[in-house]
Amino acid sequence: MDLLAYWNLRERPFEATWDIRFFYQSRSHDEALNRLCFLVGEQSMNMGMLTGEIGCGKTLTRSVFARRLDPLRYYVVTQENSSFAFKELLVSVLRIIEGEALIDTKMSKFNLCERLRKVAFRLQAENRHLVMIFDEAQEMTPAALNELKLLTNLNGGGLNFLTIILLGQPELRHLVAKLPAINQRISLRFHLGPLNLADCGAYLQHRLRAAGHPTGEMFASDAVERLFQASQGIPRQLNRLAKLALEFAWLREMPQVNLPAVDTVVRDLERHQSLPVV
Repeated sequence: MDLLAYWNLRERPFEATWDIRFFYQSRSHDEALNRLCFLVGEQSMNMGMLTGEIGCGKTLTRSVFARRLDPLRYYVVTQENSSFAFKELLVSVLRIIEGEALIDTKMSKFNLCERLRKVAFRLQAENRHLVMIFDEAQEMTPAALNELKLLTNLNGGGLNFLTIILLGQPELRHLVAKLPAINQRISLRFHLGPLNLADCGAYLQHRLRAAGHPTGEMFASDAVERLFQASQGIPRQLNRLAKLALEFAWLREMPQVNLPAVDTVVRDLERHQSLPVV
C-alpha cells in the first residue's frame, strides 16, 4: 500500500507549494493580510513592507492577499525577483502589464517612469488601483530601492494611484532604515513571526485535511511538540520534518506518527548536519 492510501490522503500534504489551499491563517498571518488589505484599500499610503524569516510563509501570504483583491478594483503586478537595477525593474513591470513586445529596453528611465505613470492614471480612470509587489526585496540594491520614491507621486484628488509593497527577509528592514527617503514613505510595516505550539498543531491538521484526510489528526501531541521545538515554528522546516516523519511511520506501518518517529527523523537530520536540533 502506498503512502497516500495508507494515510487516507488524496495528495501529499507537506510538499513545497504555493497552493493557497494549504495556507494556514495563524494570528500573525491573519494580521499581515488585514494590514495589507487596509494599505491598498485606503489608497492614501504610498508603500508597505512585509518581512519575515526564511520559510515563514511570506510568498504564500502574498498569493492569498492578491487573490483577495477584487480584479475589477485592483490591478496587481508581482515582481518575483527584485535583484535588478531600477530601470530593469521598470521594464519588467511594464512588460507584465503591457506585453513584452510593447516595451523597449532602450527607453530612458524618465520615459519608463512616464509610461508607468500613464498606466496608473489609465487604471485609475477605470476605477482600478495599481498594486506593485516586489518579492525578495532584500535583494534590491540601495540605489534601486531608493529610486522607488520616483513612483510615489502618482496621485490626485487625495488618492494615490499606485501602492508599492515590499516583501523580504529581516535584513530588508535594516536596508530600508539606511534610506530615509524610502523609510519615511513606508506607511505600514509588519513582521511575520513563526508559529507558536498551538498553531503548529493546527497547521499540521489543516494541511492534512487539505490533502484529503478526514480529521487531520495524524500526529501524536508529543510528536507535534517535538516538531515545534525542532522547526522553531518555521513552516518550511515544519513541512520538511513532518513529511519525513510521515514517511518513516508509513514504512514501519505505525497507526500514528508518534514521538519516537519524529525523534528518529530529527536525529537523522542532525547527523547529516542539515538541521540543528533544538
